[in-house]
Amino acid sequence: MADSLHQLNVSYVAAEDRLLLRVSTLGGDEYRIWLTRRFCALLNGILQKQMEQFGGAPVLAASNEARQLFKHGAMEKKFEAGNSISFPLGESGILAHRINSRIGEDGVLALQILPGKGEGVTLNLNQTLLYMFYNLLAQGMEQAEWHLAAGRPDAKVH
Repeated sequence: MADSLHQLNVSYVAAEDRLLLRVSTLGGDEYRIWLTRRFCALLNGILQKQMEQFGGAPVLAASNEARQLFKHGAMEKKFEAGNSISFPLGESGILAHRINSRIGEDGVLALQILPGKGEGVTLNLNQTLLYMFYNLLAQGMEQAEWHLAAGRPDAKVH
């Protein structure tokens, strides 16, 4: 993903029994990635592990940036689907199969989500975006009633 991140959204699609991750960029690209229960369990573990390296969810939630995002309703905003110009992974999206992650020298998590074959997407998440994405994923898993996030710390700040 060459353009700057604009919006992230995770929603449960009951007919598919999967979560749909939608990522839009400021340039108008929209990436759609289908997440299975198995993949969400893996992704959730990676996000929790990375957050612990930064002091854990309560520390990340208490940052000024996270507080401002919550204050301005970042978790309640609807996904702006009308702004999408192109779909680099196709309009139907890809099925997530593999995850690669690494922390850069700048402390940003490069999270690569890939299908079994072909192109995927790399999300570059600073500490605040990591925390926000973790919360979006947890909300999606709760909506799906998968009971995968039962041990997650409740660290929402409003």
